[in-house]
Amino acid sequence: SATTEALADVCYHVSVRRMREKQKGSEKTLLAEAERKRYRWRNIPAFLVASVGGMPDQIPSDTHAPYQEEGSEYAELPFVPPQTELQLENYAATCSATQNVLLSLHSEQLGSKWATGPVIRTKAFRNVIQLRNDELVVGLIMIGVPKRVPRSPKKRRALEGDVLKDL
Repeated sequence: SATTEALADVCYHVSVRRMREKQKGSEKTLLAEAERKRYRWRNIPAFLVASVGGMPDQIPSDTHAPYQEEGSEYAELPFVPPQTELQLENYAATCSATQNVLLSLHSEQLGSKWATGPVIRTKAFRNVIQLRNDELVVGLIMIGVPKRVPRSPKKRRALEGDVLKDL
């Protein structure tokens, strides 16, 4: 879809920017690594964004910050945490709901990954997802079919009183 392509492009540009900042390898190497990430994101079957509204402005107006410069839509925005008890409760509730979504996906034999990296903290990502300034992204959930399903551990734990004990 167009949104998946846009997310893959955001991933590519954020990767290039971060690798350049950290001086990770030659230009050719970092562009190849960023392209590899874009390819992987293009092939993720579904994305789900978990966000919570009613938060402090997530795009601060500091005019001298790197994310305010020309062409800086891929620069990482600063983290602006919940400020009130209600905001914190809403953030925690959204985290809990996100975990429940992951458990539900697992029960349907779908693989998932809860991502909170620099991609979700950019203006470009916020523009693609069409977030309001008062929405804090809790995570980007990547959904697909796993290539392999790990086996359950064979070792079980015994309950001894109120304490689990290794067998």
